[in-house]
Amino acid sequence: MATYRFDLNKEYSEKLEKLAAEKHMNVQDFIRFKIFNETTIFTVDEAVKRIQNGGFENTEFTLPDVYGEDEWTIKRGPAGVFGKNFYIHITNHPELGISFSPDRTIKRRAVYTYKRMKGDQIE
Repeated sequence: MATYRFDLNKEYSEKLEKLAAEKHMNVQDFIRFKIFNETTIFTVDEAVKRIQNGGFENTEFTLPDVYGEDEWTIKRGPAGVFGKNFYIHITNHPELGISFSPDRTIKRRAVYTYKRMKGDQIE
């Protein structure tokens, strides 16, 4: 695999990080998205949509459960970055109704629960 390097000054570095964060992506995925118009199903927004529409209410689940065996093709390293971005997003947005279960893991994976929100209240 080829590695490319480029330098950014502080202003552009902060701008790139902000743009990536707005898309709920890490910088590497954001660069791929912008340069190659490459999209992936492994985005925070896609995971949230699948959880809210996929029958995960009041059950424990991990991110691979959200995608299913056939679609969970992401490798371990990128999966960890995706999981971290997902965790940060749901922690910063409790109104989504998705909660991290701090002392629980399944196959060494973070466990989450989802409770549908009604207005400002959890149902």
